[in-house]
Amino acid sequence: MDIERRDYPNYAAPTGAFHHSVRSGNMLFIAGSTARGTSAETGDIAAQTEAILDKFQHILEENGGSLSNIVRVTSFVTDLREAGAAGEVRLKRFAGAFPASTQVQVAALGTPDLKIEIDAIAVLPD
Repeated sequence: MDIERRDYPNYAAPTGAFHHSVRSGNMLFIAGSTARGTSAETGDIAAQTEAILDKFQHILEENGGSLSNIVRVTSFVTDLREAGAAGEVRLKRFAGAFPASTQVQVAALGTPDLKIEIDAIAVLPD
């Protein structure tokens, strides 16, 4: 089975030894993403979540899918008290096709303005 590793020119280049996504068959693994490089980078957690899900939507569309193909997400938040606002965005954007999910609080992300990072696994159409 072929493995395709991709970076997307619309997004900030990875700052380490990873790719934006890795595809194997109909499985797509999307690396942890933040609002870095977007207008939401210094925004609240809801704006940052929207920016991340916009990135995911683009990556999924480039691979023949949509947000409804996401089956698993992990969210890393810097303050669980703000997580409800991110959850409201997810309710709207996933529109009932909710993925399995884990959320954890972390001490910090890449820069002090970042409030959330999300990674995802999707199962793409055949």
